[in-house]
Amino acid sequence: MEEKVRSTTVQGLYYGLITGIGLILLSLILYIAGLYMNKWLSSISYLILIGGVVYGTVDYRKNYLNGYMTYGKAFTLCFLIGLFAGLLAAIYTFLFAQFIHPGFVGEILEQSRQQMVTTSPNMSEEQIESALAMTAKFTSPVMMMVFGAITYAVLSAVLGLVAAIFLKKEDPSLTSSM
Repeated sequence: MEEKVRSTTVQGLYYGLITGIGLILLSLILYIAGLYMNKWLSSISYLILIGGVVYGTVDYRKNYLNGYMTYGKAFTLCFLIGLFAGLLAAIYTFLFAQFIHPGFVGEILEQSRQQMVTTSPNMSEEQIESALAMTAKFTSPVMMMVFGAITYAVLSAVLGLVAAIFLKKEDPSLTSSM
């Protein structure tokens, strides 16, 4: 009996959910430790994303494609893993900002205010308030979820384009001999 090959969508969903859970766990750990506003520590999420994309793609190539994978299939899988992980992370971001820590948006706005005062000391209070009003429109829980999903989709596409270069492995039996 022939073994059925898992589709790239199923593999992408599986590793996307695992990677998304890893991103959520990192976020929760940083929140519990009081370090969730630390941008440097939050950048660890990129390493989790890259790790999930690479591991899921290599696993698929090794276990379902006899060790070989085209660039196109590698890109598709990298993109799907990142996309599904990003969608899960974006939903979590909404839940976090809306229910877990409703003061999160206020903290972002206060951090933005401090950054404006530090980097542009000549700004008037009116200019700062105007800039913060605009920032507030884009930092509602819903908007953070939407922008998060879009950001992860774009990031996953770029990551997929680059990672697929290294993760592809052409089957030598398919190349024509001259």
